[in-house]
Amino acid sequence: MSDQKIPNIDYTRLITCILYEGGSVEILEMLRSKGVNEACFYSVRGAPIGRSSEVDGLPEIPKTEVLNVVVAADQADYIFEAIYNMAELQEPQKGIITVNRLARSSEINLPSDDEELKAA
Repeated sequence: MSDQKIPNIDYTRLITCILYEGGSVEILEMLRSKGVNEACFYSVRGAPIGRSSEVDGLPEIPKTEVLNVVVAADQADYIFEAIYNMAELQEPQKGIITVNRLARSSEINLPSDDEELKAA
């Protein structure tokens, strides 16, 4: 094994957004168009307090998604605002969004399309 160290970046932020109506795929596409590649989402079960989990006696299929995005500290406010506006979080019961400082992270470098074609 190589003793090569992975460089740590200590000026990053984790933006976490819980979307009660889904919509993470569209947000990921918007982030990718802005050059943000360090993002993922997953679906979870649950609904906000006060929202019925049944429709006409049948259980509602949960659409809740958790979106995580790692960005440089100087981009955090801009990306936060872009997600907030696209997800319409100013509306009640759409979701919540938080920003947290990360102690450490490492950069993900995706290959260009040309490099992927050569490797295939």
